[in-house]
Amino acid sequence: MGLFDFLKKEKPAEKKWFNIYSPLNGKVIALSEVPDEAFASKMIGDGCAIEPYEGSVFSPVAAEINIFETNHAVSFEVENEIEMIVHFGIDTVNLNGNGFKRIAESGSKVKIGEELVKYEIDFIKENAKSIITPVIINNMDLVEELKVMANGDVKAGDLLMRVKIKK
Repeated sequence: MGLFDFLKKEKPAEKKWFNIYSPLNGKVIALSEVPDEAFASKMIGDGCAIEPYEGSVFSPVAAEINIFETNHAVSFEVENEIEMIVHFGIDTVNLNGNGFKRIAESGSKVKIGEELVKYEIDFIKENAKSIITPVIINNMDLVEELKVMANGDVKAGDLLMRVKIKK
């Protein structure tokens, strides 16, 4: 630190990019292709969707989680105040938890890639409107820019989206 460093203007803080990783194995699709108007029109938030293959839902971020009573959706509260949801399928709430097995505890803090919920894809395909799974940021007012980085097939843990946070 030099004697006259206090005279130098501080550079504005660089906007922070935040990574969101794929919570499932599957095929990335546009949110507009989700067969539910609330998701497709971005009323709930912005992001993308995944048409899943067999497996489990994993944490796409390090966060405190809330697993819905019926295990069909998980919400995430990240330290940087981003709030997001992974909503497995469409109208899966009507399955009352059938086809899903909770692995993690609601209210716990999880790391990226931690297994949260196992699902029986064949059962869900037969009994729900769709298995397409939106991955949504709910509080887009905190987001300056969102980029979907993946396309085509992804594995759980692959980079899915990057978010530039307003500050």
